[in-house]
Amino acid sequence: MASISLNSVTKVYPNGYEAIHGLDLEIADGEFMVMVGPSGCGKTTVLRMIAGLEEVSSGTVKIDDEVVNDVAPRDRDIAMVFQSYALYPHMSVAQNIGFALRMKKLPKAEIDRRVRDAASVLGITDWLSRKPAQLSGGQRQRVAMGRAIVREPSVFLMDEPLSNLDAKLRVQMRAEVARVQKRIGVATLYVTHDQTEAMTLGHRVAVMRAGVLQQCDAPQTLYDRPTNLFVAGFIGSPSMNLIEARLSDDLTSFSMGSQTVSLPTDIFERRPRLRGFAGQMVVVGIRPEDLHAPNANRPGVDVSGVVELVEALGAELLVHFSMDAKLVQSELSKHADESGEEVTDTGQVAVARIEPGYAVRAGDKFTFRVDPQRFEFFDGATEQAIWI
Repeated sequence: MASISLNSVTKVYPNGYEAIHGLDLEIADGEFMVMVGPSGCGKTTVLRMIAGLEEVSSGTVKIDDEVVNDVAPRDRDIAMVFQSYALYPHMSVAQNIGFALRMKKLPKAEIDRRVRDAASVLGITDWLSRKPAQLSGGQRQRVAMGRAIVREPSVFLMDEPLSNLDAKLRVQMRAEVARVQKRIGVATLYVTHDQTEAMTLGHRVAVMRAGVLQQCDAPQTLYDRPTNLFVAGFIGSPSMNLIEARLSDDLTSFSMGSQTVSLPTDIFERRPRLRGFAGQMVVVGIRPEDLHAPNANRPGVDVSGVVELVEALGAELLVHFSMDAKLVQSELSKHADESGEEVTDTGQVAVARIEPGYAVRAGDKFTFRVDPQRFEFFDGATEQAIWI
């Protein structure tokens, strides 16, 4: 068993592009760490530097307190699971799982024992004689995981292993991956661009943006207390509504476009620094699930908008609505073009997640009720959360 430690790790390519900027990250023995972020943020580069497939430009990578910067990949006691299954089609499942052990010339009895142990962990014992062509996508991914488990490594690295599966199978395999990692109990770094995967799998989640670590915390902490606008907009589905607002001089309210929203005095108990923003522009964050349909028995303040679209999902309604206030674009509405530059969509629509049963249609003016304690506040200039 081993831990992973990255200290001031930087990656600069020959053309001068700096993909990773001074990354510090600790992954404890047995911990399941998920690294998440948009495409091109450096997630896979970090994983490949740990594996030894990418050279570290500066800083140190340690595995079990040993610096491995100059250690060959095969000598790092690491097993990797990739997006591609890369199974040998002419070999059986048992032969695929045991291939690396045969290359090490281990005794046949030892290979058979390890293959059966790995198959038992993954629940694929009945498939050992099959060929990959006889398996579904999810079954092939289990075999790929078995090929990693059988090596009994100190560290697991997983690079978007579920991205080739359909949505329903991904949900099933997420639970499978979590169960297997808990059973084998080794330090694991799991890279994904899917924040739902990150939130459901990770003991802790490291959020990356443009090669810089933004926040590393337990999933619920990321959700409840995002450290900046990027994390707030990236974590959560639908993402947090981020709206430009101005605090009143006396701190009793804030204005969003033509709407004025009252603020109770106790809101400053959790956010004392907010007092320093009197009369200034801030960004107000509202989670979609904190926008409720109007209810006389529910305390709170009101936020109004014009309904643009209603998605009926059975257990809930997603109500997309426009406001005359300016919305700050979250990272979920951005993508990178071929040059790597961010391209931002121009939509100005907020989203509410409300209970079903309301007769709400496109074109309606609708008022939502919000508990003021659920508002998040960010410094519009620095993009940092305003807490203590």
